[in-house]
Amino acid sequence: MKGGWRSIILAFGLIFGPLILVLSAISGPTPRNLTLMCAILSSGLYGLMLYLSRARWAPRLSKHPLRNAIMLGVFNAALVETIFWAWERLLGASGVAASPNLAADLVITMPWYAGMAAIFVWAQNRRRFSNAAVLLLGGVYELGADGIVGGMIFGGGLLNPGAWVLLALAYWEFIPVYSSMVLPAALLVNVNKRPSLPAYPAWVDAILPLPWLIPYTIYIVILLVILSK
Repeated sequence: MKGGWRSIILAFGLIFGPLILVLSAISGPTPRNLTLMCAILSSGLYGLMLYLSRARWAPRLSKHPLRNAIMLGVFNAALVETIFWAWERLLGASGVAASPNLAADLVITMPWYAGMAAIFVWAQNRRRFSNAAVLLLGGVYELGADGIVGGMIFGGGLLNPGAWVLLALAYWEFIPVYSSMVLPAALLVNVNKRPSLPAYPAWVDAILPLPWLIPYTIYIVILLVILSK
């Protein structure tokens, strides 16, 4: 059963991740925990709605599948950031969104999303990863961006082994966050004519968006230096 193990892992994650969110919100109903629960579940619900309604919107965007896949991924990324920002404001939390100012939040985050979306579409056009693999990869991309880069720059706690345990648990919560950014884009890409399959292993294309974290990290550091003056 080719790729069946990915579907099993994904099914586990789609149960385990929301369960952690709900239990955290119940055991510690702080504004931050409630914001994370509402924002992540809202993002996942939006991704699910897009998937279920794909017969309505996909044919309209399939005339230029690669271009529209990138644009859709970037648009959904901005929407997800706005969802997090809105829940943070509504519930009185802090430190969930990249900035309490939505414009600043988008300036900070969108360069990563734009590059990630473009590179992912390019890789998906060559490899055609399954839907389950695409969703799992979305969690990996968020793990790199928010978990590792965000932890190094804003948290500074990645030298603590406990931080890596928390990241491993948070990975399952990251999947719904990126679901609307990668899965609808992949559905559009899949209608495009597939080019020749590369000779190198598929995992190379799977992690291809992650090196974009290097210039993105430099961008964030420069931006922080500018804002600190």
